[in-house]
Amino acid sequence: MLTITPTADLREARSRDLEVFAVIEGRKVYLPPDARYVMQDRRGLWFYSHRKPRIAEDDWTPNKTSIACLTERGVVRALKTDPRVPWLETCQRTIRVVARDGERRPADEH
Repeated sequence: MLTITPTADLREARSRDLEVFAVIEGRKVYLPPDARYVMQDRRGLWFYSHRKPRIAEDDWTPNKTSIACLTERGVVRALKTDPRVPWLETCQRTIRVVARDGERRPADEH
């Protein structure tokens, strides 16, 4: 039996110290700390990666992880939206915010 585990959350950041997220279709999608880029493929599915993706065989490189979220019904599904721009233009950096001592500021890059 195939079990899909969520790789992202639509509700709230898991860690209070570091928030990593992307804004997709006007909603914050909280991602794991190693996510640096998000991108959409031709089918409308969203992925994240640690390194900047390149193009290979008319798709993003295979070093990517699908963004899967828990729905309101309690089912894990891949995040899919209707493509609004060509898939080559969807690659974007994630937003990284550090929250300490009640203050929020952009996280330093490593």
